[in-house]
Amino acid sequence: MKLLLLEDDPVIAEQIRDYFELFDHRVDLYDNGESLIQTADPACYDLLLLDINTPGLSGLEVLRTFRELSLETPAIFITAMSDLQTLKEAYRSGCNDYVRKPFDLEELEVRIEHLVKGHGERTLPLGERYRFDMKNERLYEGEDEVPLGRKERRLLYLLLKHRGHIVSKESLKTYLWDDRDVCDNTLRTTMKKLRDKLQENVIENLRGEGYRIPHA
Repeated sequence: MKLLLLEDDPVIAEQIRDYFELFDHRVDLYDNGESLIQTADPACYDLLLLDINTPGLSGLEVLRTFRELSLETPAIFITAMSDLQTLKEAYRSGCNDYVRKPFDLEELEVRIEHLVKGHGERTLPLGERYRFDMKNERLYEGEDEVPLGRKERRLLYLLLKHRGHIVSKESLKTYLWDDRDVCDNTLRTTMKKLRDKLQENVIENLRGEGYRIPHA
């Protein structure tokens, strides 16, 4: 998984990052909400983990901004605030779960895995002939599986996760290779391999912007 963490307490931030990196997950850390909005690309993450009371912009404001952009990535608030009003505001802003500090890291891991798994537990139609199992990242034509390489599966997953929205080349390169500076030819090669396995033109190339799978 790729996790986006907004947390201004350096001790808590490092504890979370160290714990999840032990399991080969990637954690990108921000300590300022405004800086996160300006520099992070939330489209390439599997989950948002946000503190509420943060410098620049609060976690609530950050999530509202993302939801207004139709970003559906699951989000969990981690906060020391325990009053009912804050809890209500958190869910109104679009969060999927709410964890009060102090918390057990193993419990947080269980909540994250459950949320990410549930968010991906569906099979989506793709064109007139295909369907894609989001949980297992498998493409089917009728009852037959269409063999895909790992990068092709991840590429199709990210495009379908943001169906109807343009996913920039930088987002795709960051998600697939952890590096937005990867050569464009590398991305084009992976895209061509995927398109060659689809008998329908279901992936749009918007020059200068990125790629998109239209709504069904």
